[in-house]
Amino acid sequence: YGAPSTYMSLHFLSSFLFLSLFISYSTQCGSSSGGPTNVPTADFYGKGSYPWVETLVNWSCVYNVNDFPGSSAAQKFLAAQTAAVKDGGGVVYFPSGTYVFSNYLDIQSNIVIRGAPTGNQVAKSGTNPGNLDPTTHFIFPDREHFGIRNLDPQAKNIGVVNIYSDGGAVMFWPGLQGGPSQWNIKSYWWYATTVVGQGSNKLVFGNKFQHVSYKYPNPENINLTPNEIPWSFSSPIAVYSDQNALVANNLVAKATRVTKVTYNIEGRGRSYPPIEGTFDYPYDNHYGIDVNQILLGGVAGKVQSSGSCGNTGYGVLNPRCFPWGYRRGLTIRDNYVYQNGRVGIAWSGDGDGKTRGSGTQVYNNHVEVAAGTTLYSLNGLIVPTGSDTNENRGYNQQGYASNLTANTGHINRQKIGLSIYLTVDGEGILQQGVGGGIGLLNLWQNNNLSGGSSGYIAFYNLLEVTDNDLFYNTVNPDQHIGALNQKGPVSGNVCRGNSPPCSGL
Repeated sequence: YGAPSTYMSLHFLSSFLFLSLFISYSTQCGSSSGGPTNVPTADFYGKGSYPWVETLVNWSCVYNVNDFPGSSAAQKFLAAQTAAVKDGGGVVYFPSGTYVFSNYLDIQSNIVIRGAPTGNQVAKSGTNPGNLDPTTHFIFPDREHFGIRNLDPQAKNIGVVNIYSDGGAVMFWPGLQGGPSQWNIKSYWWYATTVVGQGSNKLVFGNKFQHVSYKYPNPENINLTPNEIPWSFSSPIAVYSDQNALVANNLVAKATRVTKVTYNIEGRGRSYPPIEGTFDYPYDNHYGIDVNQILLGGVAGKVQSSGSCGNTGYGVLNPRCFPWGYRRGLTIRDNYVYQNGRVGIAWSGDGDGKTRGSGTQVYNNHVEVAAGTTLYSLNGLIVPTGSDTNENRGYNQQGYASNLTANTGHINRQKIGLSIYLTVDGEGILQQGVGGGIGLLNLWQNNNLSGGSSGYIAFYNLLEVTDNDLFYNTVNPDQHIGALNQKGPVSGNVCRGNSPPCSGL
């Protein structure tokens, strides 16, 4: 009886070994050289701080671009990403070095583009830039606003980590319909009539951005003017998500490149003389971080003008008429943004409907709206006047229930051309009634917008301001904290410890 028993044991053993080898082979992922496999947010903020990021992709499946064929960085990326997608997703890793691109990098679902680890380097140190300096460098064409984008409107589980991007933006844009051309950088959203998706679970962490700009003020007609003036709505970081987004520890740095441009801009009389001559191109005249706000403006305008939402009493900016601006799970924290115009950080969102500050979390950021800069033109044709705005704003909110805590800013307005006048606006924190809207269930606390020449904190021109908490915020003594020019009831708000004290609430 021994022989059959031995035969059965050997047969079982060989079957087990074959099955083990099959399982081992079938679950392999990544490429031979690999790369870092840690979850960067878990190391930086602690495990469990953002559970959805920890399962964003299989972080241990690393596809090193140097393991893939191609005569350019873009071809290697495409090959690596194709392999990763085939295996169910993972990390496409770019080791330390410089990678030059001539066009967009199109990221697919379940992919994180990652550079060499930066350890505990931070984007900000108090109100100054931090020591964040990724050694993986992406270089994109100058002032063309290329970068990393998602073409799938439902893209999910995507991220960019530890990249220094020179000239390239992260464009995790929404899916929009109604415009004449999807990727004309302006008409895509300017003429959009509806949102077909924003995807979910998007991460932008530990990156440095510099020289992100589009050099024509009207991207639809670049022959309109020979004057190279930045497009108003260019932004180094734009993230749109129907659920979960984390934009954290990113440095939008001051431009160091000097590009000379020749201007011939029409004046407006003696007070606003024409501008003629050679000047430094204003790279930093742009938005900084945009989460679920700016690119939805075209759709909001169409919904409002069509009357399709009926008479809600609150315009179109409410969750029923405009749900895309009232998503949850959004966080913007620990970023440093340098700019000389437009808005530092813009966002929307919503909370649980009852708790103040339960919506978008905006925490411990700094916005530097530079002092001593000049606004030459908004449209590339004519000099602006004192009634024209370049915003020069720190933080711009839409939606409900934002938690805006421990943020700082130095907010300054700009000199207009060769005149003696400054631009208008210059708010530190603002929620305003564009398309209606109400200020509801917000928690703004321990924010310090002093140190610049402007920077007031306000709810402005809203249809209602209800149940908001403003605690221990600080602006310059000649600035304002509170509500201005409201169109409807102001009730249930609590102000405590602000300097100067609240007014209008």
